[in-house]
Amino acid sequence: MSRNDAFSGTTEHELIEELEQAIGLALPAAWSLTVEHQPKHGKYRLDAVFRVDAPDGSHATVVVEVKASAEPRAVQASFHQMQNMRVAASGDAILFVAPFISPLARERLGEAGIGWFDGTGNMRLALDRPSVLIQRSGADRNPFSNPADRRLKSLRGPGAARIVRSLLEIELPVGVRDLAMRAEVGAATSARVVDLLDREGLVERGAGKVISEVRRRPLVYRWTDDYGLTSSNKVEQAVDPRGLAHALDGLRSSEDQYVVTGSAAARTYLPADVLSVAPLTTLVLYANQPRKLARNIGLRTTNRGANVLLVRPFDDALTRGSRVEGGIRYAAAPQVVADLLTGPGRSTEEADQLMNLMAEKDPRWTA
Repeated sequence: MSRNDAFSGTTEHELIEELEQAIGLALPAAWSLTVEHQPKHGKYRLDAVFRVDAPDGSHATVVVEVKASAEPRAVQASFHQMQNMRVAASGDAILFVAPFISPLARERLGEAGIGWFDGTGNMRLALDRPSVLIQRSGADRNPFSNPADRRLKSLRGPGAARIVRSLLEIELPVGVRDLAMRAEVGAATSARVVDLLDREGLVERGAGKVISEVRRRPLVYRWTDDYGLTSSNKVEQAVDPRGLAHALDGLRSSEDQYVVTGSAAARTYLPADVLSVAPLTTLVLYANQPRKLARNIGLRTTNRGANVLLVRPFDDALTRGSRVEGGIRYAAAPQVVADLLTGPGRSTEEADQLMNLMAEKDPRWTA
């Protein structure tokens, strides 16, 4: 493993040392921990094997696999080999170690019953006997950079937003060029974004690199790592002293361009017999001219006590696919989910409720 000289804790030796210290500090004083470096078991040369001994005489062995990077797709590809290593070493558990392990990669590892440790402090080790559970959080974004790696690493910006929004709704399969046309971006932009999503295991590609599957719920979570309702857009705060029902009535008769998102929009996607998990306390809507709209429907701009957020979208991708119901224009369901995940209040619970309902018709929205 080569080391990024700008950071400590990124070589195999350093990571194993840090892991040993982390486990040793977490175990009670009467327990013991021993480490065997690069033992050979069968045809495998392992990076390390940790043995945990409890005072009652029980013990467990942990097979440690260290990688230079931990992109979700690469992590998944190594599951079979790691399980074979565990069997060869008669190990009780596997611990995957890398300088940084993303939230999505950690989710994949957890699904496979594999623990993890990275140089930012993310860690999970679970043993049945002796009973051990060590879990702690580190960074959710990679602090280690490699200037030579020019691949796309972020979903910020209009191009990524257009591709993601399209993939959250488009019929599959779809080619990269067809996707670019649908999203109204260049073919190069489409290819770079899809490459990132492929590396992170969010899309599946078949012959000719045609996109055959999209994991929509994880994709929208990944997008909101980089996109945020209030962080990516310019927001004006306002108040309707007569309440949100009055503001919504004003929108019905308004000739201004707007699209309602957030909690109010989520309610329009719920069946009539299903109540929202949270009360409506804030009206969120997109508007290219927020102050003009505020004046026309009787809102007052404010710095505190707002019950209306007027959002100027950084790109029109956010308002594509909107629909009219009851005389009011509402954002497309995938955009509503993204805005709820990054919005105020108990919006995350509302996002989960909406995604669960969407999953009933489209399994791609299943957790």
